[in-house]
Amino acid sequence: MTTAEIADRLSKEKIIDEAAEFEAYMNDRDYSIKIQIGEFVVTNNMTYRQLANTFTH
Repeated sequence: MTTAEIADRLSKEKIIDEAAEFEAYMNDRDYSIKIQIGEFVVTNNMTYRQLANTFTH
């Protein structure tokens, strides 16, 4: 999945409020080029940093 697709899905699942804001966070900090393949468990009380770390490790 692309960063935009992840952001959209997180928004639809009510994990984050704004898909564009999360996508910008991922891109600005170069997390978007480090996204790993797999299934991840996330919650709506995770920070952007926690989410980014989950998707990139």
